[in-house]
Amino acid sequence: MDSNFCVISNNCWGAELYIERGIQYNTPFVGLFIPPIQFVKMVDNLPLYLKCKLVFIKETKFIEYEKLHAKNKYPIALLGDIEIHFMHYKDEDEASEKWIRRLSRMPQDSSNWFVKACDGEIINWKEYASLWNSIQYSKVFFSAKKRIDINNLVHIAESFNDYVTDGKALYKLSKDYFDVDKWIDSKGELWCVKKISTKRYLKFLFVKLKYKKGKLW
Repeated sequence: MDSNFCVISNNCWGAELYIERGIQYNTPFVGLFIPPIQFVKMVDNLPLYLKCKLVFIKETKFIEYEKLHAKNKYPIALLGDIEIHFMHYKDEDEASEKWIRRLSRMPQDSSNWFVKACDGEIINWKEYASLWNSIQYSKVFFSAKKRIDINNLVHIAESFNDYVTDGKALYKLSKDYFDVDKWIDSKGELWCVKKISTKRYLKFLFVKLKYKKGKLW
C-alpha cells in the first residue's frame, strides 16, 4: 500500500486512514475540524493558505460552535482567514508543534493530495457546491442524500439523519460504499463505488425506524 499521500479532511475521517495503515501522519489536518464553507474555500486555494502561519484566537466567530468550544476549551487558530478548531489538542503549543511537523511531511506533488468532505453542518449549499466543484485535487464527498449538484459524491444510504455520521465512525462505514484503498493507491485514477446488500439495508431501515420513534417520544 502507498504511504506517500496526504489526506486533507474536514474532520477526523482522514486520521483513521493513517491509523489503519499504520503510518505516520504526513498531513496537518488531523485531530481538528474546519467549518464547511471555510474548508472548501481553503482547499480551493490550498498552496496559498499553507504558506500562512497559525494565529491563535480565544473565541470562534461561528455561533454554532460556541457551546462546543466553551465545553471542551480546545485551541482555535486562524490560517489566513480560515478558522481551524483543534478539538483533540490540549493547548496551543501542542497544536502548533504538531501542525508544523506534519505540514513539513506533506508531499510536494499535489497528485498525492486527497480531499475528503461530507455533508454535516452545510447551510448554503449553492455556495458550497460551487467551491467544492472547483477543487482540482482528487476528492470524495460523502452524503446522506443523493445530490446532483456535488461532484465526486458517494451516497451513504445507512444514515440516521439528513447528514452522515461523525468522522471516525464514517471512515469505517464509508469503506463499505467506496474503495478508499484503490482511490489512494491509484492516485485517484480508480473510482470504485460499492453497494450494500438489500438484506443489510432492510435491517438498517428497521433500526432507523426505531431510532426515529425514540427521538419522537
